[in-house]
Amino acid sequence: MLDTAGGANLPLTDIDLEPIMVKAMDAEEGYGWTFEFTRRIADEYRRYLHLCQLYPEKPLVPSCYVDDLWHLHILDTIKYADDCNRVFGYFLHHFPYFGMRGEEDEKNLSDAWDESLALYAGVFGHPAPEDLWPKSQRCPNCGQRCKGGVESEVFADIRPRLADLRLQ
Repeated sequence: MLDTAGGANLPLTDIDLEPIMVKAMDAEEGYGWTFEFTRRIADEYRRYLHLCQLYPEKPLVPSCYVDDLWHLHILDTIKYADDCNRVFGYFLHHFPYFGMRGEEDEKNLSDAWDESLALYAGVFGHPAPEDLWPKSQRCPNCGQRCKGGVESEVFADIRPRLADLRLQ
């Protein structure tokens, strides 16, 4: 487990993920994951958050499982906002449209995925576990890091519209 502090005062090991883990293990309200799998994903989520601390300007892409746990964390809005403030000193936004806005955006997602895995290996000294970081066909979503008002171009405030689907 990580034991390093990042952008604010709280080490990532001090984030209480137990309520989020309980939700993930619940078959009706969560994903029905086993305790062991959930514990492993929680460790990977902490690693992802650590990468977000180290590289706030980069569009880092979590694995689909890490993203699933992130979703559950975000749903506890009070806790998530407090954890972000204590860990990062700002709110870590989630941008669920990365890769959905055309071919260039798909390429940006693929490039960001590759860079995320390379940074993971460089920081942690080993590649991300393949069983917990499978390559997705679609964006497993991504975090928008806004620090000091600076936003990444890949997270331009452009969201997909129904008209983009050309339904008629």
